[in-house]
Amino acid sequence: MELFLKIFYYLYVAVAITPFAIIFILKNSEIKISIEIWDYVVNNYLIILIIFAISLFLSWLYIVVVQQCYKDTQSEQICSTEIEIAEPKYIPIYITYFVIALSIPYSQENSIHGWILFSITYLFIWFLILKGKFSFFNPYLLICGFNFYEATIDSKRSEYARYKIFLISKQVIKNIKQHDSLIRLNDFTYLDKGEYNG
Repeated sequence: MELFLKIFYYLYVAVAITPFAIIFILKNSEIKISIEIWDYVVNNYLIILIIFAISLFLSWLYIVVVQQCYKDTQSEQICSTEIEIAEPKYIPIYITYFVIALSIPYSQENSIHGWILFSITYLFIWFLILKGKFSFFNPYLLICGFNFYEATIDSKRSEYARYKIFLISKQVIKNIKQHDSLIRLNDFTYLDKGEYNG
């Protein structure tokens, strides 16, 4: 099961940056992605809608699978001294990806070059996100009703220095408190098992 979750995690991160692909396809209207299915030609806008729908579904499914895999395990607990909404820090990073997608040259005459450059850039960004601290931030989860927080851990109760964790939760957290029902995704990222509160 651990191998499955690891592979699904890599897919989850790749899906999180599909807005990069959507912007690239939208910007380059001369890209003709046409797939003929039962005598019906699927145009770019339908392809974009399909990419969006699949990405949204896979993002939601990853969280559900993680919750199901860890539902019977001991919950992690943390005591935070400070909590803040994380979206304002991470959304500008995704907007930067859109700017990169807009700057990738593409022409009908040299379309292979455009797709190669796009693929290399996509893989490079994917790799950087995997190695970075914000790999679990996924804009599709915002649509699914999840909130992202950075919680500062009380160093007085810990043997470690003061540090922040990334918390993904359906709950609206407005005050500093003890968080009892968490799933540890990595050393600095936790998923709240709690239900939506509001």
